Amino acid sequence: MLNREQVKNLYLEGLNAPEIARRLNSKKDAVIKCIQRNFKDLKQQHDVAVIQRREVLKAVSYEANRYISDSAFIKKNRSIYKTNMNGDIVINKEVAPVVTWDTPRRLVNENRFI
Repeated sequence: MLNREQVKNLYLEGLNAPEIARRLNSKKDAVIKCIQRNFKDLKQQHDVAVIQRREVLKAVSYEANRYISDSAFIKKNRSIYKTNMNGDIVINKEVAPVVTWDTPRRLVNENRFI
């Protein structure tokens, strides 16, 4: 059973149904139905929160990348990355199963043949 107050708070923070379902460890369809039935009148506030959240993530990402680029980070931390067959450099999940949100996940090989 979903807690409507928790769903409401997360919805007003700008999270969408799949994100709310993951946080509350429930089904996405149940969260969607809860939002449709109980929070139709909060749609405008949700949309504003989504835009604010997106802008905050964009600003934080900009600040994080301002000091060191993704390619420079990967070159300095080669031990947690592996190279794919196509030349892309990706995180090695065996070496680093958990990484922070601002760790680059992939560096695409610009010189590969298509």
